[in-house]
Amino acid sequence: MTIEIRQVAEETYAIDCGSDPIFGLRQVAYLLVDEMPALIDPGYTSSAARLLNNSAQLDLQRLSYIIPTHIHLDHGGGSGYLAQQIPESTFVFHPRGAGHATEPSRLIKSFRRVFGEQFEDSLGPVLPVPPDRIHVASDGETIRLGRRQLALHFAPGHAPHHLAIQDSLTGALFCGDALGYISDDTADIPFPTGLPPFDPVAYQRTIDKLASLSPKVLCYAHHRARSEVQRLIRQVKDLSTAFSDIVQKALDAGEDDKRISERILQYAKAYSSQKQLPIIIEASVSGYIAYFRSKKQPPQSTNESVT
Repeated sequence: MTIEIRQVAEETYAIDCGSDPIFGLRQVAYLLVDEMPALIDPGYTSSAARLLNNSAQLDLQRLSYIIPTHIHLDHGGGSGYLAQQIPESTFVFHPRGAGHATEPSRLIKSFRRVFGEQFEDSLGPVLPVPPDRIHVASDGETIRLGRRQLALHFAPGHAPHHLAIQDSLTGALFCGDALGYISDDTADIPFPTGLPPFDPVAYQRTIDKLASLSPKVLCYAHHRARSEVQRLIRQVKDLSTAFSDIVQKALDAGEDDKRISERILQYAKAYSSQKQLPIIIEASVSGYIAYFRSKKQPPQSTNESVT
């Protein structure tokens, strides 16, 4: 499969590796060309392999930094593979993701629940990243590439190990899933994405935090770069607020999960030109339900999930 390369800002390129066969998520990585080049959101191992197959055109062997916005399979699953193939690169992870990158057994277990037992057959294996190749991010720190600096911002909600990255040269914000998911079928509306464990309260705080950075461009990992920044941020916040309100009122009324899910999806479909929403949006409803239902139950001791 060939990839598509598009310049989206000064010395900044979106690399579209196509859609995965399970959820149909478009895999878009971003290459920042500088004295010390960086790649953001390499995606699955299968996507990372496609990137390397075009490495002559992209000059990926010179990469200094590889930065997944978070360690979910569709953003950082190919990190270990790239660590083997590009031995001089440094990987940047949120502190809550770094340990799972070096020892991915719990990650793999979680991925099997979400993507199916045989996910590696189509998406590739999840390999460990050597600890000495990892830089553990601090909230608000900057990494200098040359002409540009990358500011790293903790962005929890979608996942506790989520980073958002802002580029000083272009004002672009690489937002991963922190500002919603846009597909070609959803009329340019960014829908909240929240498979459990998901924290919609932290998600809204993150939306406000990223809005305060005044980005000039939003670079989505499953879509493309967009310049309608204020509109998109306002819409994802409004939808997240509406989803939370629907769930809380329905729980107060004693409704079951199926009925609550139907309510949210009915509301969401008003924003889509398609009769059927993308499966990732339908699946994300469960994150809202699980979060607010847990608030109505006594706390229980559970192992931390990494999804």
